[in-house]
Amino acid sequence: MNTSYHKKNLINKNIVPADVAFIIKRLEKAGFSAFLVGGCVRDLLIKKAVRDWDIITDAAPGQIKKVFYAYKTILIGKSSLTVTIVLNCKTYQISSLRNNNGQCLSPKNGENYQNLKADLISRDFTIDSICWSQNTGIIDPSEGLKDLSQKIIRSIDPDLRFKDDPLRMLRAIRLACELDFSIEYATKKSLCKNNFLIQKVSPERIRNEIKLILSNPKAKKGVLLLYHYGFICKIISLDRIKKTQINIEKQNKHLLSVLGNKKHDLVFQLAILGRLFYNSCKIAGIFYLPIVRYLKFKKKTIESVRILLNKEWEYIDFSSNVKIRFILSEFGVINTRRLFLLKKALLETEKQLYKKHNLKFEETLLEAEIKKNNPVSLSDLAIGGDEVRKMGVPEGKEIRKILESALREVLINPDNNHKDYLLKYIKIIIKENNYMI
Repeated sequence: MNTSYHKKNLINKNIVPADVAFIIKRLEKAGFSAFLVGGCVRDLLIKKAVRDWDIITDAAPGQIKKVFYAYKTILIGKSSLTVTIVLNCKTYQISSLRNNNGQCLSPKNGENYQNLKADLISRDFTIDSICWSQNTGIIDPSEGLKDLSQKIIRSIDPDLRFKDDPLRMLRAIRLACELDFSIEYATKKSLCKNNFLIQKVSPERIRNEIKLILSNPKAKKGVLLLYHYGFICKIISLDRIKKTQINIEKQNKHLLSVLGNKKHDLVFQLAILGRLFYNSCKIAGIFYLPIVRYLKFKKKTIESVRILLNKEWEYIDFSSNVKIRFILSEFGVINTRRLFLLKKALLETEKQLYKKHNLKFEETLLEAEIKKNNPVSLSDLAIGGDEVRKMGVPEGKEIRKILESALREVLINPDNNHKDYLLKYIKIIIKENNYMI
């Protein structure tokens, strides 16, 4: 392929942050070439907000550190060909040119672009193999601009790229999801052929890509691509236990439609993913929850997913204030709201009008009950363990049992949450159970 040079005005130089422009100019002043590359160039070209600013240069890591001797720099990566520099409390990555084998490439002079082309062509996808500098403009050896205009995710020699790093397969799906692009045929074919390789990737790296897919407004598209190309089954079978995969499109169209609606709620999305695959919260709790643990999600996230899979959503009853208070007591406000939304997702697409009417009624009742802020936990009671202890109940589990009994009384009637009433109520319990010394 011939390297393509394009007009400099494809990217507005004024959008590039001052720190990034400073890094490029400093490297150029020292006699090296320096370019913006990868995702930041792609996002600038399609007018999308840039997350990370990456720079490549023909300077070796040691030379980069010398150029920025007055700043904090850190060598990162197994090959140590990337230098992180800290400017104004922000970090930027500067990478030395490398070939497909990860070897450093340093041309004899700044006019030699063969090594630059070798670096760009060895990258994951054509749309990320474009670089830019103010002096040179766009350099595009892989026709990434064409693929950007056609909204295509394409890899050059995908079998080689995916075998080199199987996580690139999930990244292809994530990019298709984020950008709402389609995946080119040869790349798609390679994804299906090599999906088994994903089991060689560390759980942390898989988790990070899954999080990005689920947190996207196009999460439904991402999950369907993971399903169609065989990745859901491989990831959920990372424990090497063979499981039966259901047809998530036929069985759960209504749940699929909810994916992406709560893009900032990872717990909600993970619960839906498990229910989609197993078509049952109970079965998902047994087989899916261990995979969430294996992928090393945070303990708080795992516990919340466990809570959401604890009951079959469509059967949770929000039809009265008392029932709602008991649910709030068991699950808390956040997870109660999640449980209702999950129930709603399962039921509201059904044709029975009475179910839709009931859902509206239950939602109104739930929100009204939450606003009342009635006592729903032991800490909300007008009395505590000290008062029960003073009444002669010995230390241990019995005190908690008595308080839990008092809480049930208050959940049935919040007006009973008064010290005098609860003390009389507890005296009766103590007498009936012979707790007095």
